[in-house]
Amino acid sequence: MKNLLIACLLMCFYLQIIAQTISGKVVHAITGEALPYVNIGLIGTTHGTVSGLAGAFELFLPETTRPNDSIRFSSIGFAQISMTVGAAINGSPLYLDLQPTVLNLPEITVRPLFTNYKIIGNDKITASNVTNLAISNRANQNLGSEIGRRFKSKKGETIEKMRFYIAQNNFDTVRFRINVYAMRGGRPGQNLMPENRIVEIINRRTGWVEVDLSAYQIQPAVAFVASAEWVYAGGKGNRLSFPITIPSVGATHFYKYGSQNNWKKFAQMSAAIEVTLAW
Repeated sequence: MKNLLIACLLMCFYLQIIAQTISGKVVHAITGEALPYVNIGLIGTTHGTVSGLAGAFELFLPETTRPNDSIRFSSIGFAQISMTVGAAINGSPLYLDLQPTVLNLPEITVRPLFTNYKIIGNDKITASNVTNLAISNRANQNLGSEIGRRFKSKKGETIEKMRFYIAQNNFDTVRFRINVYAMRGGRPGQNLMPENRIVEIINRRTGWVEVDLSAYQIQPAVAFVASAEWVYAGGKGNRLSFPITIPSVGATHFYKYGSQNNWKKFAQMSAAIEVTLAW
């Protein structure tokens, strides 16, 4: 009887843990300024979010969460922080200081004037298949979802622009972070962007979104991935999707559902994403 009582108490404690949410604020460790667009989530799962403009966040925990599961906080230009769910709940609301780091980006050759340009990628927008980023009744828990495509370049070519196509969107406002990754082990590795490049789309807009990346002078080595990451949702909505071409001969499509999830790789598939290379 005593053992049964202890087991029931432990179960109640466990249920209490998974029923809660983790909230808090993320700030710059040196300046104390709020850090927006920080990726927050259960490592290796689809459960995650992104901090808002004031650095605040709220992470809902799924029913399968265990106290020793790990949560990670990461952002471009800052050292990441990881902690267990149990520690995070005990400290909630959390006040986290992210330490800035020095980015070791590849050396670039600055050229004053480009004379050659080429557009590569997939411009097909009538595909019958779509990938929907907003598939939860809590839109902010889908933030950090990301869609990318593999590209090839030659030495010395610079990424001038990127554009992607939104097939469906019923949110008042959405924001995307544009990322460019070097390849590592056949998947996106180091982010080559030196800072956040945020694009805002308002009034439920769909269609092509073009982003100027020329200021960053990114010169990737041979293979790279350009992606659009969903980092903000304003207003009620449940549809935010990209068209997917299947099959797309020779293409490689990447999808990450969840702010701290692992990349999924799909051969012979492609989102409607293009980049302009200059040299």
